Amino acid sequence: MILTEIELRARWHKDKCGRITVPRGSVLTPSARDFLRAHGIELAVAGEGVVDLNNQILATAAPTPKASSAAPGAKPEHMTHLRGARLVAKTHPVIAWRGQLDLFDCQLVAAQATLAAAGEAVLAAELEEVAQFAQRLMAAEVRDRPFAFGTLCGWSADEVRGISHHPERHFGSGHTAMSYRDGLPVALLNGLRAKAREVELYANRAFGDDGEPPRPDILLALNRLSSLLYVLVCRQKAGQRGKNEKRLPVGVSGRHVHLSQADLEHLFGAGYTLEKQKDLSQPGQFAARETVRLEGPKGGIDSVRILGPVRGASQVEISATDCFRLGVKPIVRDSGQLEGTPPLRLVGPAGAVDLARGAIVAARHIHLHPDQAAAWQLTDGQRVKVRIDGDRPTVFADVLVRVNPAFRGELHLDTDEANAALASGDTQAIIVGV
Repeated sequence: MILTEIELRARWHKDKCGRITVPRGSVLTPSARDFLRAHGIELAVAGEGVVDLNNQILATAAPTPKASSAAPGAKPEHMTHLRGARLVAKTHPVIAWRGQLDLFDCQLVAAQATLAAAGEAVLAAELEEVAQFAQRLMAAEVRDRPFAFGTLCGWSADEVRGISHHPERHFGSGHTAMSYRDGLPVALLNGLRAKAREVELYANRAFGDDGEPPRPDILLALNRLSSLLYVLVCRQKAGQRGKNEKRLPVGVSGRHVHLSQADLEHLFGAGYTLEKQKDLSQPGQFAARETVRLEGPKGGIDSVRILGPVRGASQVEISATDCFRLGVKPIVRDSGQLEGTPPLRLVGPAGAVDLARGAIVAARHIHLHPDQAAAWQLTDGQRVKVRIDGDRPTVFADVLVRVNPAFRGELHLDTDEANAALASGDTQAIIVGV
């Protein structure tokens, strides 16, 4: 019976026992023998007891050479030093991980050379910091020392993670699929990112539960390394659209209601709280399960969604078409500017509320994170002009810019405006003037 490392590892993983018993006459491969030694596992032959792997020769799958030129005590060719005097098989998970990190370094240097030759010297030089990061990581593992992340390309570990999750806040564009149209630099960066993720997978095998001490510092560093390369991809793609081009996704805002807590309780009962149905594109905002009926002088509209969380004052946002249906005058206002707006009646399951004011056609507006606003040199309260390209190219003027740390970049239009431009879920807008 031939026993391989894979079979022994499978047996050991079941209960992590310190002894494995095999039938008499079993043949042990060299890598299987190394696995037993590396993990301190005793090997016992059925009916004969424990085998001393250091002194007793056990049959192997490979023929035993008649003579060896190696001096007594010399390192076998199939083994290498893991750390200090400790010998392990060259297939050991940590050795395999080191090899993958070396391959990443090679691919990185090749990418730098290609970028420099293609006239992308600035990006090639910036990647030198990534190369030094990988070299420090290797040194920390080999020397068994903690790894301090510090910063990478000017960002901390937490900042890298935040930007990679929300590139639209920083570069004006969200997650997009890879394409050859993105150009050579983006293709090279995507290749490096994929290789970094592979190195991370090998690290999880090396520093998991197979006997080596865990290294959460190394796992975090590699996770952020692949995220950093994705950030560079997003930044490069944003730059290709032109430094003066400011693109935003378009969000179409249907009719909805914002309620104060007092009005919410009048409509649904004392102490009532909204139940979230789904999150909206803006962080912290959600569509509630609850709806109300709107009633105006000429008609009503059923099942109008409530958005949460509750606000200080109730407000109804409807389109101009809705105003005609309800019989109220369309008044265009920025959110919260309710003075002089029409009254409207709200009807809920527990009662009704007659708003003395608060029915508005929401002015078109842009949500921006402060980082994106600063990059585009825009300020809160500014008015800009926005173009939407498509089957019906449209330019919207007098678009309000709203800046807040809780926002993500997005242009908000009501249904009438979106329909006029034939805007859909994947439509983008471009800020073309102030």
